[in-house]
Amino acid sequence: MISRIVISRPKTIIATILALTIGFIAAIAARGIYFDGSPETLARNDAALRFFNETRKTFGDDRVIIVALTTTDVFTPQFIEKLERLTNVLAALDGVEQAQSLTNLKAIRRNANGISVEKLIAHRRVYDANELSQLKEQVTRDPLYARNFVSTDGRTAAINVFLKPANEAQARAVAEEVERVAKAEAGADEVLLAGVPIIDARGIRSMARDLAVLTPIAALLCVAVFFIAFGSFWGAALPVAALVIGLVWTIGLMSLSNRPFTIATMPLPTVLMAVGGSYMFHVLNQYRLSMSQLDDSSDKRAAWLDGMIFIIPAVTVSGLTTMAGFGALASSSVPTVRDMGIFEAAGVLAMLVLTLTFVPAALTLLPRSALGDQPSRQKDYARWLNPLLKNITALILHRRRAVLIACIAATIVTGAGAAWLRINTDYLNIFPRASETVQAAEKLHERLAGAATVAVVVSGNRGAVADPQFLNGMDALERFALEQPGVDAAISVADLVKRLEGVMNPSAGESVPKDHARLDAMLNDYLSSDETLVRLVSADRSSAVIVLRTNLFGSNELRALTEKIEARARDILPAGATAQATGSAVLLNGASDAIAASQTSSLAIAIVTIYLMMVALFRSLATALLALIPNLVPIIGYFGFLGWSGVTLDITTSLIASAALGLAVDNAVHMIRRYRQSVADREQSLRADMREAEGWAMWLTMMRSGKPMVLANLMLIAAFLIFMLSSFVPVRLAGMLWAVAIFICLVANLVLLPALMKSKPFARAALGDAARLPEKSSSLKRL
Repeated sequence: MISRIVISRPKTIIATILALTIGFIAAIAARGIYFDGSPETLARNDAALRFFNETRKTFGDDRVIIVALTTTDVFTPQFIEKLERLTNVLAALDGVEQAQSLTNLKAIRRNANGISVEKLIAHRRVYDANELSQLKEQVTRDPLYARNFVSTDGRTAAINVFLKPANEAQARAVAEEVERVAKAEAGADEVLLAGVPIIDARGIRSMARDLAVLTPIAALLCVAVFFIAFGSFWGAALPVAALVIGLVWTIGLMSLSNRPFTIATMPLPTVLMAVGGSYMFHVLNQYRLSMSQLDDSSDKRAAWLDGMIFIIPAVTVSGLTTMAGFGALASSSVPTVRDMGIFEAAGVLAMLVLTLTFVPAALTLLPRSALGDQPSRQKDYARWLNPLLKNITALILHRRRAVLIACIAATIVTGAGAAWLRINTDYLNIFPRASETVQAAEKLHERLAGAATVAVVVSGNRGAVADPQFLNGMDALERFALEQPGVDAAISVADLVKRLEGVMNPSAGESVPKDHARLDAMLNDYLSSDETLVRLVSADRSSAVIVLRTNLFGSNELRALTEKIEARARDILPAGATAQATGSAVLLNGASDAIAASQTSSLAIAIVTIYLMMVALFRSLATALLALIPNLVPIIGYFGFLGWSGVTLDITTSLIASAALGLAVDNAVHMIRRYRQSVADREQSLRADMREAEGWAMWLTMMRSGKPMVLANLMLIAAFLIFMLSSFVPVRLAGMLWAVAIFICLVANLVLLPALMKSKPFARAALGDAARLPEKSSSLKRL
């Protein structure tokens, strides 16, 4: 039905597709394309995310930008003046709530009039060399300031820039302005910038760069591969035009849905061009075969209609299986993974529709020689593949048992590595180690404190913070956290209270007062004037936060840290008090857990869905199993390879297995259907016995479907290798793993699948109707 409509009304089909494309272009122009690099896209919409948002409302936004300046000596009049000026300029920026540095922090001191809370460094006061030396000695040894705002060697000073509540785009704009101002004001001093907003802004710049660079390279690759394969202008221009239209449709759908590009969806254009190109290869190959069998008196449209009737079922099921592979990822509870699954599946559908409508319609209007003028080129192409395919055919026909044993052994050995598979997501290491972002984080860790922030929220009844027992428990928990590997610095209201008690009662030292009324008075009379307290204690004083600075960005490391702290809290906090860790980096823990859960479910969904599609296509449980088995072997090998190599399962590497399964089954569908047709053609034309027909049919199959399989998969591999040019380390790694997985799937379908087709358990399933009724084998043409 579809074939007849497309071939009988090609101009209408093309006009409709172009009209839809113009509509999607208008939508993209009106609504724009969005990017989002924030950790929240990696977080599940669960209790942890809700607690994170509540903590933001209570204690302020945790999106802090750390601006650090390294000089010869922080404690000189010239540098202090510069630090104060930069602090004030940053504080005055739109979107900035507060900027803290040594120049505006408060200090608790005893003077002639008693106790005062005043600026650590007096505004515009001229300090002499001796005073600055004393100040340096005091501040660099004070845990309230050392490593949080100044390095212990006195050479690096930090400004903590707190942002106002804002959406991702607004926070990114503020981060970019902070970076511009800081670098402009730094002068000869080294400036380091870190924090989630900075990572987001740089990540989005990298995403835009990748889209602008990788997508055109992928398009040029497709042009080159199609031109080399078919040797004609239309053989390259037509499929690439269809691929571009499919991308416009997909990106337009994302724009209309108000969904941004993220670290997971950024590779979408390149993936879709490679996947769509593989479908178009089979359609163009069928057109060449159909035209090569015509003579001068034949009807081109009738021959092309027969070719379309044969190829449409295979391409349709191939597209649907690929959609099932990507669509299975939509079951993930991680938003960016879910978006990737949805829009990759939608994009594959767009490419499938164009493959079955736009491309055949255009070929109908083009002359029969559009894919090559010479008859010899119409009958054969990519002749350099002939020796390889001939050797594979001989291997299958004469060394089938050895092939099967070798494949089973390789699968067992490689798959065993899955026992060592680890799950981990490292937000910082999405950037190359030599990048400015990673280098700044490492230098901050060495000179000050780590750039990652973990907030440990300690909660109790209303007014609990004024309870000495509550505060002592909180202080003990903070000291325990500081003993943990990777924790560089910490601050809480307990530190401020202990400092005030030490100044007011030197004989008692720095400790939490035992008297409830005295503690309440401290909070009301002295500490309430300190802006820092607002970010450390809730308005009703039912909860307080311990802010930890750490250099841990990996989900496994952060999970281990937070679990230790929360377990310790249950032992040392008073009855009724609880502690829970949160923060942007901590949200990655949930993402890592979700990966483990969704990996199993998405694979199961993909396998079941694809198998049912195979059953529907071949009308046989055994044939569907035959098509599935060779493509499960590479997936087993993939997880084994991850385990053996030490590559972790993360946001990007977890997307490969189920999607690759959907892509790989495409090869099996074409191989089995073409084999059945070849057996029927050979037996009918030569009146050969079944054995002879099957042997020759394997060679015909390799020539008719093996070539487009190899070329399409080589294009897929090359397209995924383009990701090696990405700005993101996980995308580079995923590109390499995609290429390896596709190559193994290709080998499995070229070698293992035909060997299984010739083996006793699956021989009847491979032949279908011909195995039962040889005299009716010509009916295989109509499958």
